[in-house]
Amino acid sequence: MSQRVNIQYSVEVDTLQETVDYLHNRVIKRVDILNQSMLGSSSFIDLNLVEEIDKIRLELAQIDTQLADLDRIIKGYISLKATQNKIENKKHVDS
Repeated sequence: MSQRVNIQYSVEVDTLQETVDYLHNRVIKRVDILNQSMLGSSSFIDLNLVEEIDKIRLELAQIDTQLADLDRIIKGYISLKATQNKIENKKHVDS
């Protein structure tokens, strides 16, 4: 598997949905491609099957990493909104 490095960058809240859609669509495409390759694979017990299973597992690990990225982005947005709501509620209570 290729090496990975964690990076952090910011996006405008107005473009967040577009970013999430893009990343989500990439995951869906990878899953579709993986599904198609699995449908065409052999279940004959031999070395080829072991290699196919290994490739599938590696692809699933990469898909899982992309899903984890999406998860963090969405949770960060939800946290931002919750903080904004608390501040708004406090303003209304204080006034």
